[in-house]
Amino acid sequence: MSSVPLSQITLTDPFWSGWQKTVIETTLPQQFEQLVATNRIANFELAAGRKEGAFEGLRFNDSDVYKFLEACAYSLAVAERRPELKAAADRVRGIVDTCIDVIGAAQMPDGYINTYFQLGHPSKRWLNLNAMHEMYSGGHLIEAGVALFECTGDRPLLDIGIRFADHVMSVFGPDTRRGYCGHQEIELALVRLAAATGEAKYADFANWMVEERGHAPSVFEAELGDPESVALAPEAARLLIGTGEYCGDYCQDHAPIREHTEVVGHAVRAMYYYIAAADLAADKGDSALEEALERVWSNLINRRMYVTAGIGPSASNEGFTGDFDLPNLTAYAETCASIGLVFWGHKMLELTGNSDYADVLERALYNGALSGISLSGDRYFYTNPLESRGSHQRVPWFLCACCPPNIARLIGNLAHYAVGASSDTLYLHVPVGFEADVELGGGPVHLSCKSNYPWSGEMEVIISPDHPRDFAVAVRIPGWADDVSFDIENAVEEAEYQNGYAVFRRTWQAGDKLKIEFEMEPKWIEADPRVRDNLGRAALMRGPLVYCAEQHDVTYTPQLFMADTEAPVELGQNASLGVTTMVVEGACEVELFPEGLYAEVGATDVAGSTATYIPFYAWNNRGATNMQVWTRKL
Repeated sequence: MSSVPLSQITLTDPFWSGWQKTVIETTLPQQFEQLVATNRIANFELAAGRKEGAFEGLRFNDSDVYKFLEACAYSLAVAERRPELKAAADRVRGIVDTCIDVIGAAQMPDGYINTYFQLGHPSKRWLNLNAMHEMYSGGHLIEAGVALFECTGDRPLLDIGIRFADHVMSVFGPDTRRGYCGHQEIELALVRLAAATGEAKYADFANWMVEERGHAPSVFEAELGDPESVALAPEAARLLIGTGEYCGDYCQDHAPIREHTEVVGHAVRAMYYYIAAADLAADKGDSALEEALERVWSNLINRRMYVTAGIGPSASNEGFTGDFDLPNLTAYAETCASIGLVFWGHKMLELTGNSDYADVLERALYNGALSGISLSGDRYFYTNPLESRGSHQRVPWFLCACCPPNIARLIGNLAHYAVGASSDTLYLHVPVGFEADVELGGGPVHLSCKSNYPWSGEMEVIISPDHPRDFAVAVRIPGWADDVSFDIENAVEEAEYQNGYAVFRRTWQAGDKLKIEFEMEPKWIEADPRVRDNLGRAALMRGPLVYCAEQHDVTYTPQLFMADTEAPVELGQNASLGVTTMVVEGACEVELFPEGLYAEVGATDVAGSTATYIPFYAWNNRGATNMQVWTRKL
């Protein structure tokens, strides 16, 4: 299967079509203002010789501009099929053209581009691969160029990316210099470049880097012994353990990828690495590589993933620690990491056809990733804890601003992850509403899907081929759904069930309707008792959404609650947030401690209380306050 191109599909459900409107009208202009205000754009102008001055910001700030441009590309494709967004799209188009012009002017004759080095360290290019992010930034340049080419047909940024890729391949390779980036990204970008250009050499080079990582001695060990290299980035010493020995866990350089058994190190780096590997495994039919990826995936989702599909509990390495170490209050759970999990889950879904990957993709999408952006579209979370005591707050930007453009590109390209197709099958991975025109069964088919997901589990798909045609519609049955029903008007065909999909294969005629209903009941769920923070606690879910209690909606701080998980849960509405709430009416108890810090056992009073829960992604949109996902059980 492959994704349906954005030029052929429009999201129409109120949820995601609204988010895409917010991104193109609010998010992208706000992010460009921040790129200008923090001199990220000015760095390119300096490198192009259009201004005088010195580089400002972090050494990898170029990448934020590239990710922003990729987000713009997807939004332009979305707007092409939504006339009401034309005015916003015209503004974005002007921003894109301005950025591409200055990026092209900044690129050096040999194809190299990185304003940090060009402006401050021109003689030290490629001296510290572990920490300086030259390939990482260039990878995002390549991805942006591919996205703009695929979405608009424009080549200028793609050509800039090609020149950079060719430059990298002239410096590194099996016959020249061994090397790969400390922060993975260019590997997956080169695979995309190969697909866009038809040039297999880019995928072959990506494969070499993926396979080369983890073999001793690491290329990073020599850098750690070079004073000039270490001087560029003293924090590279994090790759040394207490004895002074090299440890590659942080950047997944601890073992060759085919020997990986668990997910370690920096969470975003790991996700980007495994995305590229999954793409390569699919292209080459490499079952051994696929098995290695499945082992790591199993370790991640069964032992190291939050219920929100947040990943990476530790701030010290922005990543993983050990099995079942999932603290709530201090959870790092970087927005970019959950976005990376969406990307990797989608690649594994396409590689295997197994809906289990779509279950995780969906959970990450609606919870761990979406919580990273405010409902207004102009404030962000970098970290996404599952508990707050009032200190966590959304902000309009970050010094390290990887997350804002990352969430913008995810939302813009959402249809890519929700709907797929092969020559004879349409795949509905996530039940979004959409209009699409695809080739199925040898001819054109118009598809219209009505949905109010994630608030309702009801869908209606209207299938209209130009002539009666034989093909299949495959509908994923979500892992959270205890019951599901299907109905095709005036038909008796029953579904076949394959890898978690209900597959309807028949001769479809114009106007045929497939009605789907997923049971969407509130559920209390528990964690493995080895997750110590969640002992005696439960979390509330409905459909794909994880819910939380926020003190804005309750009398007492949520940390005091004890919930009766057998009591009925009623649905409610919060108009200001635009969400369906979950109300546990009078079935929660709150401990009221007597005056003083300590008291005898039994002195505590208990009061009954009603608790209202909101979707996790919507918390902290009314100001900082206490919040909790996991509630103590009565």
